[in-house]
Amino acid sequence: MKSFLFLFILVSFSATAQQLKLSKATKQTINGGAFPSSSANYCIFIKKEKAFAWSVDSVVDVYTQRSVKFHIVKVDNADVLSPNSYTQVKTYSKKDKGNYQLTFSMNTTRKTGPDTPMNKMVPVNDVTQGVIIYYSAKKKGKQLKVESFDKLETIDAP
Repeated sequence: MKSFLFLFILVSFSATAQQLKLSKATKQTINGGAFPSSSANYCIFIKKEKAFAWSVDSVVDVYTQRSVKFHIVKVDNADVLSPNSYTQVKTYSKKDKGNYQLTFSMNTTRKTGPDTPMNKMVPVNDVTQGVIIYYSAKKKGKQLKVESFDKLETIDAP
């Protein structure tokens, strides 16, 4: 009985150790001035500590249930705001380990007319309830939910 319990605990720990881990998630809003537009730029840092077959399949907005177009790169250090080294992830390898940066944006432009003031702010399409990252690990579908984003300083362009 003890050997069965030990085997069960060992399998449980190895199964959870093979998942991606969320390091941090940030959001920065940029408002355009002359041409009224706004964009919310999202950056999610994930960590892969073990070697296993994997791939990021999709990123879905929790509120709208729509898939968003994303880019993923491998970074040298996820603890800094702007890492020194970026390597585009073209193919996923079983041997991959390290920190990854997943980015996507939500953009909004305002229609202009002759009576529209140029400095009017545009409401931002926003991820209000987070996103779910769907990924495969060892040929099994998994998900990582990002519920909130740390807000960075808003940039108001002239």
